[in-house]
Amino acid sequence: MENYMNFGEVLQTKRKSMGLTQEDLADKLFVSSKTISNWETNKTTPDIDNVIRISQLFDISLNNLLLEGSNMVENIKKKAEINNLKKYSYCTVITDLVFLFIILSSHYGAELPISILIATCIGIGVNIAVMFYFLNRIKILEDKTKKQQRKEIFITIILCILAFVVTMLVSWFKH
Repeated sequence: MENYMNFGEVLQTKRKSMGLTQEDLADKLFVSSKTISNWETNKTTPDIDNVIRISQLFDISLNNLLLEGSNMVENIKKKAEINNLKKYSYCTVITDLVFLFIILSSHYGAELPISILIATCIGIGVNIAVMFYFLNRIKILEDKTKKQQRKEIFITIILCILAFVVTMLVSWFKH
């Protein structure tokens, strides 16, 4: 059985063989020296763009960087999924804000039929449920600390309460 070096060991060995400090390498890759340190200690892994840059800089084949038994590919996929989930969760927040704007503007402009108001409220509810799903999935993928989880859940709950209160106030003032 061959003895493979993990990504951090390969990176550190190649960096030192070229006489580069972590700061030098960080400057070449446009990242912080802390990021290089995290990569070398395998606390984190680079995204695919940086893996390609490292491959080119050190003239290492991608096969040698993405070793069998390495978790680099899985980490890259996980980061990509997290980024997509964050984009989707931002879309739900923006959609909720649009729904709230529709409800609020109906009070000052043309009156919305009750069916549109109910559909908008249902849309807000569905979006909130979807947002909770995305936040929970992100939490699982990122292995966040309890403090980070509480902060995101708190913000989400505040948005939910705001949407509910505004909807109820508008409905109450209409009748």
